Amino acid sequence: MTSDVLVMGGGATGQLAAAYLRLRFPNLKVAVVEGPHKNRPIVGESFVEITVDFLLELGLGAHLIEKHYPKYGLTYYFKPEIDDPADRTYIVDEAPTVPPLLSFQVNRFTFDREVRARNLENGIEMIDGMVAGVKIGSGDESHTVTVQDPAQQEYTLRARWLIDATGRNRVLAKLLQLHETVNEQKNVFWFRLINFKPEILDHIRAVKKQNRAFVPYFATHHFFGKGNWIWCIPMRSPDNLPLISIGITYRKDIYPHGEVRTMEQFLECVGREHEVIVELTRSGTVVDTNFYSSYMWECRQRYSPDGWSIIGDAGDTVDPLYSVGMALSSVQIRQIAAIIERELNGDDTDEFTKDLDTAITTFQRGVTRETAQLYECMDDAYQCHLRVHLAVTELFHLALPLLMNDYLWDPLGVKLVNRFFTLETLEEDTRKLQELIREVSTNPKNRAVHNFIKVQSGASMNSQFYEYHREEDIPASLSRMLFSLARLRLALLRKLGWRGLIRFSQQRALLKDVVRGLVLLLFHGAKLRENSLVRMAFRERSGKTF
Repeated sequence: MTSDVLVMGGGATGQLAAAYLRLRFPNLKVAVVEGPHKNRPIVGESFVEITVDFLLELGLGAHLIEKHYPKYGLTYYFKPEIDDPADRTYIVDEAPTVPPLLSFQVNRFTFDREVRARNLENGIEMIDGMVAGVKIGSGDESHTVTVQDPAQQEYTLRARWLIDATGRNRVLAKLLQLHETVNEQKNVFWFRLINFKPEILDHIRAVKKQNRAFVPYFATHHFFGKGNWIWCIPMRSPDNLPLISIGITYRKDIYPHGEVRTMEQFLECVGREHEVIVELTRSGTVVDTNFYSSYMWECRQRYSPDGWSIIGDAGDTVDPLYSVGMALSSVQIRQIAAIIERELNGDDTDEFTKDLDTAITTFQRGVTRETAQLYECMDDAYQCHLRVHLAVTELFHLALPLLMNDYLWDPLGVKLVNRFFTLETLEEDTRKLQELIREVSTNPKNRAVHNFIKVQSGASMNSQFYEYHREEDIPASLSRMLFSLARLRLALLRKLGWRGLIRFSQQRALLKDVVRGLVLLLFHGAKLRENSLVRMAFRERSGKTF
């Protein structure tokens, strides 16, 4: 059996990859090796803006509106007295208004079935079987996949492009020995409830800005604790009844309350910090429970000019805190489509695949590694809220504008990303701010409630950019981010008093942000990929014409 594109893995990531490639390349034959039809654990029920933008392109907008809940951003619950479970005072940070871009809380069982059904209607072949072996082709040679069907019969599939979406099975990463060690391992336990009382989430003393923009319940709720955070995601059942997904993710080396892999352990451990979550859980009926142990891993390579790709959890796993797992998969799917398009046009893909691999690595690890470090201060409401604020600012000023203007799958755009936003630079900038936040938090006066800032505001969420989403507004978006970081750093240095005057590394970082912001002022209103200076610089560097 021969296909142009063969996707290994019939979960949502694999099915969405098949759907998108079928849409982009209707003349290519696309097939999916599904694996056994069983109830596998499903995570990723909170879809962010980039994911939904991708799904709208696939024509799934009506399905999302009719079958799932709208999502009004992420709501964060920072508890100042984390050692007192009976204290229900939380500093609550909600989106400032209805988010400018669509997002949804999704029942993944309903959603995954819909995507698969549409793929069948659109002529994508579904192959029922387990991958028993893979032989990677090189150059123009096809890849060969051995599949074992439910009757234990083996047969061979061949394809020009091979996509590994096997999730935790990680077929290609294991075959090609692409694994990299992750020290900060995490466990996750989660379940879904029916017949619960959603109003229990209001049984707290919430310190927050008054909200008249949306119903607060319809958000992804995040409760922070010692080395852990808890999600509460409202959703619809297939029968249009209320469901809620509740889960705890904790870093194994610093979580103090023991292992959580059963309902009894969940109630006992979570009850030491958040009585309101225990009360909510006891009000309903558990539908199912799931547990992943040590689920973090990294992968050295995701794309090859020989025509194989690794996407989603088959490559790098991401922490679910900011709900970016499916978003990053959607970016990868678009990147793979760009590689295939170049190859079909007869262009060389060696350099392009390396550029794409570098860019997606930066985005994935930039989020995941910073989040892994965040677990160390999740019980410190002051530190935690400032670091989440930094993540929100960078997401809405840097990541989203670049993604919404196709920079991560455009030949020149991806070179710009790799030149100016390296993983090493981002991690170093983040580390310096983390150090300053940590030092400021040692003063109890700074931790008073009135010193907390709005994590999600019109400024941090870059509302000015999302009125038009234009590429020529990207330089202004980036300069606003840099000036915002400079103002925050300056405010924190002032809190140190005279000691702030001798924090020379912080002052250099402050000056660096200001200078970079001022330089970007020269490019305001310019489309960077069309700017003659930018194009000339990269033409001289690579010898190519863009």
